[in-house]
Amino acid sequence: MNDNSRRHMGGAERLKLLVVRGSFDSLGGAERELLTVLREWSKRWDITLATLQFPPSAQKLAEGLDIEIISPENEYVAPSGAISEILGKESKAARKAWAGISGLRQAIASADVAHLSVCRGTLEILPLLPEGLGIHYHCLEPPRWLHEDVLHRNLDGTLKRPAWITNFLFRKQKKTDIALVKSLLKRKGAAISGNSHWIQSQLSKYYSITHDPSLENGQPAPRKDGLCAGASVLMHVVDISDWPSEAFDEDVETPEVNGKYVVTVGRISHVKGTWETLHSLAGTGLSLVQVGGGSDADKALLNDVAKRLGVGLFCMPRLEQNQLRKLVRGAIAMVSHAHGEPFGLTPIEAMAIGIPALFVDEGGFHYTMKDVDSGMLLARDGDWKAAYQACQNEDNRNKWALAGRPHVEGKFTLEVQADGLEKLLEDCRLWSKT
Repeated sequence: MNDNSRRHMGGAERLKLLVVRGSFDSLGGAERELLTVLREWSKRWDITLATLQFPPSAQKLAEGLDIEIISPENEYVAPSGAISEILGKESKAARKAWAGISGLRQAIASADVAHLSVCRGTLEILPLLPEGLGIHYHCLEPPRWLHEDVLHRNLDGTLKRPAWITNFLFRKQKKTDIALVKSLLKRKGAAISGNSHWIQSQLSKYYSITHDPSLENGQPAPRKDGLCAGASVLMHVVDISDWPSEAFDEDVETPEVNGKYVVTVGRISHVKGTWETLHSLAGTGLSLVQVGGGSDADKALLNDVAKRLGVGLFCMPRLEQNQLRKLVRGAIAMVSHAHGEPFGLTPIEAMAIGIPALFVDEGGFHYTMKDVDSGMLLARDGDWKAAYQACQNEDNRNKWALAGRPHVEGKFTLEVQADGLEKLLEDCRLWSKT
């Protein structure tokens, strides 16, 4: 039994947790969610966050976090471009960058267990992590640009390039990703979790591991001789205080929206289903408020199509939380036609605030909404016009609002996730010592 094991027997000292994420550069939903949950985790554990990229925007969001943050002294710039993709240069550069970070080896040596968050460059830290250190890999989604084609399609769903070219470009990276995951799972005390039961099944598909869909959030998967024998689930959550049931701090200006509208959240893209959401509104008299940005070309195309369909379209600039909340609270519904959404925070946010959630019955949306009557899950080719009508019925709205928030408070809060992660980390830590 080593010193780390001894000091936990009496529970006198807190667990030392090393959290690893390759980059916070994009500062999208996954990065923001991790910084949010770290506030809750730091109440329980002593945390060191290691990352290759932590830009000023992430530093601002991390203000007040009671954790240690380790990153390169000099800015890390990942290789990019077609040649880099073909040769897999990014993975090699990430391994080299991790090895050069001052203080990282000391942080690893003092850690009781590690939590790795999926991202380009995350798994490349593995050569530095010693055998005997429990590792939980939170694979929010297998890298979709490697394993699926949804990110290689134009807004209207057409392929950006022939499939064989895409497969050739990313062939080496795909092999590297699979090899890294398999090397992780050969370690005693390692575990892999999806952020939904949908992603749990995808992990099984892409990495040839078993999965038990009956596993609950945070329930460790079976092991064989200490080795991970399946994928578990650690679901995304929201900070419920960001979504109060009553209007709070919402006396703010927002871009003007005329008439009744629905809100969709996510970058204008095929994978987020923006094209289909817009088309579903034709003839309903409802406008679409889109939050999440997009390229100028895609915005122009979407505007042209909206005019042809006679649907009002309002593409929002970057919004503060209270501005977003105000727009959502005034909406007829929160809507998405996203393709294979790994988890989907937006239906949870809609339910928390008491707004009907209308989502395609696919991917993570199915598992988020199937146990609660707080909106509607619809087939992609279902009767969305009837659903929009149902959302404007006050009896429906009141009934769905009453059901939604308790569902969120019971399953998708910061505390619920921390409880689940605690069980997974303890399982990894104990089995790593066998």
